[in-house]
Amino acid sequence: MKWIIAKFKQLVGWLARLPVVVKVAIGVVLVVLIFGGSYASYRIYDYTQNDPEFCRSCHTMETAWTRWSESEHSNVGCHSCHEVNPVQGAQLVMNYLLERPDKNTSHAHISDEACEKCHYSGDPTWVQVEQTAGHMTHAEEENIACQTCHGLRLHEFQPATEICAACHADHVAGNEMAIKVPEMQNLHCVECHPFLREDSPLRPTRETCLSCHQKTAEQDGVVFPDDAPMMWDCKECHKPHEGENPIVECRSCHEGGRTEGLHGTTTHAQARCKECHKPHKWVVDSRDECLACHTDREDHNAGQLCADCHDFSMAAGTGPATGPASTSESP
Repeated sequence: MKWIIAKFKQLVGWLARLPVVVKVAIGVVLVVLIFGGSYASYRIYDYTQNDPEFCRSCHTMETAWTRWSESEHSNVGCHSCHEVNPVQGAQLVMNYLLERPDKNTSHAHISDEACEKCHYSGDPTWVQVEQTAGHMTHAEEENIACQTCHGLRLHEFQPATEICAACHADHVAGNEMAIKVPEMQNLHCVECHPFLREDSPLRPTRETCLSCHQKTAEQDGVVFPDDAPMMWDCKECHKPHEGENPIVECRSCHEGGRTEGLHGTTTHAQARCKECHKPHKWVVDSRDECLACHTDREDHNAGQLCADCHDFSMAAGTGPATGPASTSESP
């Protein structure tokens, strides 16, 4: 220690004897070296920690870099998600330089906190998921880590149906709870079970179903009147995981449907409900439904609705609402 102090004093003394011009020159050089070195160090640190091009410089990262650059996270630096300290980073670099691996291996852990600092932040720049149906069920209630669903495919953050099936195996094609409706079998789970809907159950609502089915209503010959008598969720009648067609029997709600009024006559009682009550409209508001069977009544009271005279709610065997009782089965 004394030796170091002695040498330092000698250096100070030597500097003190130098001409002023030399002292100024040395001072300028020292300032340039200090600031230049600091700036260079900062640039090196910034490049290695914040510039994705540094990660891309490893030949094994090209696929990962390409997928990242085309993803919704393309404006997020690698280390914003991949947490690695300087020592771990140095190890990765040394492994690359010394071992020259042929492919990239899993490295740089991603924590739930890394995801939450953007997606739980309230910042509208990012999709906010804290109060959404899917994340309330999976992340909050089931405590499933973000990477379990979003990290199984390299830099492809939208979970595929196969990722859902990893837990919901009974919903895979061929199994008990698989979608039975052919037109729906290729849909992604979230098209019916909207993960990002806020303050709502994960199960589809009426609005969820109609968001697709109203677009094809005309070509499918289906109507969805705003004043229809049954406006509850479609899943009350339609259960695509249980059957291709609605499996709910109308009479499970309408207990007297086959016995009341003209519903109880032989012909009507044998007909299927939907032959007269067209799906989603339900109300018989034209003569067409009746004339489909009663073709001989086309000119009978033309211009009037059959139900204006024939009351389906009357006791079985009665005739027109305004006339005497009749045993006729035809309106």
